Amino acid sequence: MSDTTSNFDNVVCGLLVRSGRVLLVHRNQLRRWAPNRWDLPGGHVEEGESDVTAVIRELKEELGVDASESQVRCVAQLQGDSFDLRIFVVRVWSGDPENCATNEHDDLNWFTEHELATLTLADPETLEIIVQVLRDELAPRHRLPGT
Repeated sequence: MSDTTSNFDNVVCGLLVRSGRVLLVHRNQLRRWAPNRWDLPGGHVEEGESDVTAVIRELKEELGVDASESQVRCVAQLQGDSFDLRIFVVRVWSGDPENCATNEHDDLNWFTEHELATLTLADPETLEIIVQVLRDELAPRHRLPGT
């Protein structure tokens, strides 16, 4: 996520999920907020930009992947005195994620629910949200008879 000098942060993040794993980026040691911690890729919503457009832009800028509006869905919102964060799950995209924002992140990796417990997250409140999305991803899908 980008840092700005604003007193209020209007932020979106992408929760990329594939095969029971979530993609996180590692914030480098020079970041003003939460250095040396794992985080969801994302950043500030620019003036006049919708949340969906912002998360798609941020995923392209930070990871080099393309997602479409129909493939992102808001799954959570966290609010505080100085921020408003919306988290969007993304299960389909094109391109292989890579660290395109080396000034912000020094690593990225895929993690299972079990592995998440060993990480220091930038915002610990996101852990419950990430775990729920992973559990939903892995939950058996029941089909009705005849379908």
